[in-house]
Amino acid sequence: MPNKSFLGEWKPHKLFELNKFLSLLFWFWLFFLLIINLIPIGNDASRSLSGNKVYRFRLDYLLHASMILCFAWIWLLGKIKGIRWFQRFEPLKYSIIVLCAGIGLELIQLMVPWRSFNPVDLAHNIIGAGMVAILVNLPIY
Repeated sequence: MPNKSFLGEWKPHKLFELNKFLSLLFWFWLFFLLIINLIPIGNDASRSLSGNKVYRFRLDYLLHASMILCFAWIWLLGKIKGIRWFQRFEPLKYSIIVLCAGIGLELIQLMVPWRSFNPVDLAHNIIGAGMVAILVNLPIY
């Protein structure tokens, strides 16, 4: 007899499709961030991001932490749906990948002549990755 839930009938092949979707979502988000970090932004957009503040924080620094923090939402969605990201040490491996992504996304700007490396942006990427590490280790799922 099939298992029923408030979402309807559970089918094993649906779990595989969801796993594939979440994996694609993870890679899509990483690719999207890579593109955003590589495209040239004009001086007006750069000044707008660095000039605007939310409370006392510069908007661009909050955006750096937030864009990395989105990986936590992908993790959480997977955990809610029962997805196993790795066979062992799931939170640790996921956190390391997100940390490497946060560092790499900023360091890649060193190789692109129309973008500039900012160590404070790197620090906020690392802060975002640290928040991801904390969130994926919480026993809420």
